[in-house]
Amino acid sequence: MKKYKVAAGLFLLVIVAAIGAVAVPNPLGAQILAEARYRGYLPYTPDEAVTLAYGRCTTCHPAEKMLKYCSRCGPPFIVVAHSMKKYTELMNQKGGNFKPFSDAEVVAITQAWNGLVGNWEPDWGSNDIHKLLQGDQALIRLAETPIADRPIEMALKNKQAPGSHKENREIIP
Repeated sequence: MKKYKVAAGLFLLVIVAAIGAVAVPNPLGAQILAEARYRGYLPYTPDEAVTLAYGRCTTCHPAEKMLKYCSRCGPPFIVVAHSMKKYTELMNQKGGNFKPFSDAEVVAITQAWNGLVGNWEPDWGSNDIHKLLQGDQALIRLAETPIADRPIEMALKNKQAPGSHKENREIIP
């Protein structure tokens, strides 16, 4: 009986320590929460998504490249995000040392750029976007989600990234 009380006590101590590591602001708690978001267990807030978009994308490109991007210059951000995810995977196979994009990250990043610079997915055919996403299920689910149901994008819809020319178009049904 004493073994069970000791085991229960240790279990309770571990649970309390885990809750404390996450609930109390500290580097370990922040790291645990960041990893939970990266893995998709917790959603990114709009501010976190913007910080993530700038942080991850400016590893390879200056921010101006995303801010000056427009629908006349290339595909929607959802396709660009998929391409960057694939490019990172290919570079790592060739010996690179880049942190792979998680599905949760790429979805948050896409919504952040869509919200700050403009979403022109409706200008493209659904079949074209699906083909360009090459089976990327997380981004296909996002593409199939109505823009009004995308929490990060909707939170940023009235904001604009400094230095960008936000394309304000009517959303084509």
